Amino acid sequence: KHSIIFKNCTELSHQDLESVEIVFDFDIGSGLPHGKLYIQHPEVILFLNSVKTTLLKLIKTYNWKNTAIGFNGLPGMFNRPLLELTCNQTNENTIQKLCAKLNTDYRLVKDRVGMVTPRVVCMIINEAFYTVQEGTAIESDIDLAMKLGTNYPKGPFEMLTAIGIRNVYELLNSMHRDTGEERYKICPQLKNLYLQQS
Repeated sequence: KHSIIFKNCTELSHQDLESVEIVFDFDIGSGLPHGKLYIQHPEVILFLNSVKTTLLKLIKTYNWKNTAIGFNGLPGMFNRPLLELTCNQTNENTIQKLCAKLNTDYRLVKDRVGMVTPRVVCMIINEAFYTVQEGTAIESDIDLAMKLGTNYPKGPFEMLTAIGIRNVYELLNSMHRDTGEERYKICPQLKNLYLQQS
């Protein structure tokens, strides 16, 4: 039996960490508000939403001694039948035991910015924006075509709504900075929408 506590990041305290075994940190900003707090609780196992960076970079930034595992915690992608995980200093046997304890299936992916699913989905969304920008199709037609043609549960613009424009933009931007590859260059129309909403 698990005891689950939900806390807003501003409410997390030393007392909270003294009474928990595992923390799922969904923060997906540029840094972790409680990164330094975790250092003082090396016994706590950390699952960190590391889609916009790498787990290794987080570990080295804070010099944690905690067991740290990266996971895909983007909105719209977390409640799936399996967890998308990445690790560096944690062996797979430990992850297997943890996931068995949590009663969840998982898949290990390389520790890269964007992991696998977020990278692919955000690229599809970006390409959909290019298609609209070029006047080839409208958003609703693209969503319908992707659902009927590829059997996706949602079209690119529906996925955008689920994930959030800020997350899509920041993830594509992080992948472009990390790799320098043109395929991650953000469509001007997507960038304009992001700027309008920020």
